[in-house]
Amino acid sequence: MLESRTVRTLASLFVSMIVGALALMWMETAPIDVPRTPLAAVGSEDGWYERMILRTEVGLQPVKWRNIVVRSAGDPDGDIARACHFVVADGGQVLTNDLWKRQADGFHTFAPGHDWNADSIGVCFVGGPDRASARAERFDDLIGLVRLLQQRFKVPPERVYLHSDLDERTAPPGDEFVEAFSGRLLQETSGS
Repeated sequence: MLESRTVRTLASLFVSMIVGALALMWMETAPIDVPRTPLAAVGSEDGWYERMILRTEVGLQPVKWRNIVVRSAGDPDGDIARACHFVVADGGQVLTNDLWKRQADGFHTFAPGHDWNADSIGVCFVGGPDRASARAERFDDLIGLVRLLQQRFKVPPERVYLHSDLDERTAPPGDEFVEAFSGRLLQETSGS
């Protein structure tokens, strides 16, 4: 039969396991409520946009980037595209500019009253939002990029601008584009 020493050891183990389990149950707290943003809301499924944003020659400067300015251009290699940090082009291409890689000011917005280039991420939408060439796929790429930038740099929707909002010399892209664009921005930017 079992020796008394074995019985005492097993009984001690059993009692300590019960006491430990009760202590853990007593100390249990409610889970942390983390704001949830669906991954589909902030970029591609494989994290490609995130890697593109993080690929810089110097460290990211999240305090610097307070606004996002979206403008349109007809040519992905034109002056406007080179003056912005990101370019959304044909065929689902989203490209970073050397300005972004160096975390340097852009040259995308000249409007009186504020130096928008110093604290704004410039995004160039190639093809123009009001042209037939602006397909839904490219618009989705634009929205995915802007949402991820909003989340990464905590930019609220009221600080995401179309270039025509800041420079009266720029023609607005049309009510349908403005409604679709504004309606799909992230409303909460409490992510990392």
